[in-house]
Amino acid sequence: MVWGGISTRLRTPLYHVVGNLTGVRYQNEILQPLVVSALQAIGPRAILQDDNAPPHRSAAVNTFIQQARVNRMLWPANSPDLNPIEHMCDELCCRVQQHHPPPANLGQLLQWLQQEWNEVPRAFICNLIDSMHQRCVKCLAHNRGHTRY
Repeated sequence: MVWGGISTRLRTPLYHVVGNLTGVRYQNEILQPLVVSALQAIGPRAILQDDNAPPHRSAAVNTFIQQARVNRMLWPANSPDLNPIEHMCDELCCRVQQHHPPPANLGQLLQWLQQEWNEVPRAFICNLIDSMHQRCVKCLAHNRGHTRY
């Protein structure tokens, strides 16, 4: 599993998550070194959008988020996944498959993922993020059900 963050202004490096991601690991390996600095670089209006995965909602992570004064988007339980990062991951997988032969090993796959992650055009990322409002509107119009997104 890899983790990455995007905004209209920057993207984090991809982070290779080895093993199970716990709340403590999410805090120590992703939030502290990658997310907080990225949000600070974006500015005071930056918002963290994660989902309801157990590591994201652990007590330790919630405490850390509050102490670090991170603005976090509320994410209702059982909501459809409208997170733009999911579409970024789809794009990343397509780019790796289009531009590379099957990887010989995990190291090669990680190298290609990072390369393609860095090469996804900023305009593509901005379009994903700018479409967030419309995603939410469509979801509500469909009684929180399936949309084309």
